[in-house]
Amino acid sequence: MKRKLFLAGLFFLGVFYVRAQQYDFPSPVSYSPVLSGASDTTVWSLFANPSGICNVNHIAVGCGYHNSFLVDALSSQAAFVVVPMSFFHGGIDYSRFGNELFNHQHFSFSMAREIAPYLKMGVRFRYLIRTIRGADNSDTFTFDAGLSLYVSEKTMFAVYGRNPAGQSLKDDFSEQPLPSFLAFACNVKLSPVFGVAVEYSHRNDLSRQVYGVIMSARVHSLVELRSAISAKPIRLGLGVSVWWEGFELTLAASHHDRLGLSSTAGIVWYLPGKRGGGK
Repeated sequence: MKRKLFLAGLFFLGVFYVRAQQYDFPSPVSYSPVLSGASDTTVWSLFANPSGICNVNHIAVGCGYHNSFLVDALSSQAAFVVVPMSFFHGGIDYSRFGNELFNHQHFSFSMAREIAPYLKMGVRFRYLIRTIRGADNSDTFTFDAGLSLYVSEKTMFAVYGRNPAGQSLKDDFSEQPLPSFLAFACNVKLSPVFGVAVEYSHRNDLSRQVYGVIMSARVHSLVELRSAISAKPIRLGLGVSVWWEGFELTLAASHHDRLGLSSTAGIVWYLPGKRGGGK
């Protein structure tokens, strides 16, 4: 009886998390899991706006770990590879959210291309499997799309749509809506070492808007600091990236005004040799 109650509680907790937050691994440069990631132009855009991987000029291999609100059952892990090529930049990734009793697994393929010197577009195809111990698995396909428009060397506008088709996970007993939103972002480089990004997104699954402001500062040639604030709900975020001999370590943490602390960490290895047609 206790085990059944535990499984039921874990299921509803997982469903609440999936409806309230991202259902897959969040980019550690998005600072706060509630932000859309539309403004992301790093290798971690593989988990956010896919057009951002156009900026990756080296083969990159990485992995990451995320935890929400210090609850083990609300953690996710990810591994990925990004390969820049002359015709397009491609990436594959695997991520897993949950534990052995309740989990979501994601297998994704992303591709992005620089259409013009000022325009980059990307799309991601994802196969999602939900597993609940003692029940049949559920699966579905979703896709995301994004673009980045560079109006000048210092200003970029981005549009990012996640799951625009509004796909859901269905089984014989229930239907679980998956997060779906449309996001807009504007990145402005105020100086060679300081930048600001503003994000706005509308979440169809929760019928609400999210606003965020992100700031980044290159305090050293090998260190970049980030901070962010988002509303509905209010969250504060901090992050840092460190580069050393082809490796990149990124750490981020955010605080929900009621649920507490979430954290994300990721490491990337950039293989020697520049490839692809990006800048």
